[in-house]
Amino acid sequence: MARKTTRERRTPSRLGTVEKLPSGRFRASYRIDGSKFAAPHTFDSQSAAEGWLATERADRLRGTWRDPRQGQTLVREYLVSWLDSSRNLSPRTRELYDTTARHWIIPPVGRIELGAFSLAQLSPADVRRWFAAVSDASRTAAEQRAARGHSSRHHPARLWARAEGLEVPDTGRIRPAILRAWTEAGSPLPPRPANLAEPGRTTAAQAYRLLRTVLNAAVRDGLIPANPCTIPGAGSVRHRERGTANPAEVVALAHAMPERYRAAVIVAAWSSLRYGELFALARRHVDLEAGTLRVERALPRHGDGRTWALTKTAGSARSVALPPFVLDELRAHLDAFTGPEPDALVFGTASGRPMDSANLHTMFARARASIGREDLTWHDLRHTGATLAYRAGASVKDVQRRLGHTTARAAMIYAHVADDSDRLIAERLGELYAADGNVRPFRRRIEGTLESLASNA
Repeated sequence: MARKTTRERRTPSRLGTVEKLPSGRFRASYRIDGSKFAAPHTFDSQSAAEGWLATERADRLRGTWRDPRQGQTLVREYLVSWLDSSRNLSPRTRELYDTTARHWIIPPVGRIELGAFSLAQLSPADVRRWFAAVSDASRTAAEQRAARGHSSRHHPARLWARAEGLEVPDTGRIRPAILRAWTEAGSPLPPRPANLAEPGRTTAAQAYRLLRTVLNAAVRDGLIPANPCTIPGAGSVRHRERGTANPAEVVALAHAMPERYRAAVIVAAWSSLRYGELFALARRHVDLEAGTLRVERALPRHGDGRTWALTKTAGSARSVALPPFVLDELRAHLDAFTGPEPDALVFGTASGRPMDSANLHTMFARARASIGREDLTWHDLRHTGATLAYRAGASVKDVQRRLGHTTARAAMIYAHVADDSDRLIAERLGELYAADGNVRPFRRRIEGTLESLASNA
């Protein structure tokens, strides 16, 4: 059989070169500045190969051509680089992204190691397989945590004792008397989280959103032509509809809490502060004369009680005005439970340390059960405050600022402190709810409120 000539095997043109392979298929390539670029696959006809060359040339003429070599960066390498170069992330967001990347994107999950893929290699099918593996693994982890029934950092006896108002240290050995009392009470475990309908779903959605964000950046950088994260709804979580408590229920919840934390319920519901913002308040953040709370920090995710996190966003730093009847309760609380030092925590523990979320959850679970509202969470108090503000006539913009949800520039963060609209909200709340008898200082009204609730039931 005669050997094929070079001309028979290769067909060069101004578009590039088409080569017929021994298999009968065709391979296409072209050169730019001495570098050779080949098609990612072969073609079943010469015309199809020439069509690919024509498309590549058209992209170069339009200025939309991308160097395919740039997409060879590994996903894990680009992810780390993106995190290092993103300067607009808050510390808490950066911590969340870093934790998510280290657990769910960089290392192998199930049988797929997404971080080892190159950007150009990653396909929608690969992302689907990875997301399925993350969903399975995070669901298993969530179910295991729920089965254990308590935080790995806290013995259930310690949480039970705090919920019962007993003095128990934050760390160290638990006194034998506490352990005996806990055992005699039936060795109760902390309540299972109320919203565990889709265990692990939030974790998987967070991982998917981070991957999608990073790959969107790769598209903008010209490393890949399109984002392979195309799973509908993968980055969203369907939460239950948020509940709200009416004013009488807020008073009842407060009364059902240990006395040290009763005012925390009242302030949370009428100020709409986040949990971390409320329990990071110090005496110096309270201005009883002006009737305001200054929000400038939050509880860190993991802390030693001596360092604090920034607020969730820059716009979350704000001043929040309180209705007069809430100020009455806060004033009484400060006199009874808060040290005189400017840095003394307003709602700290008996030892002056920050409130632990697990202990608060246990106490609040008992309180909500006692009034028949087991659907409520602590965060629902924030939602309650927003709803009550709307009912008092506040605008959407006013409530957004009150809650720390803002889209204004950083220079406008504190501009609303001098704005009378927040003061008007607080005064209107006081007039609307204190005047009609729905809410008065619960130390004077609690018995009548509870009797009213019982008669209505």
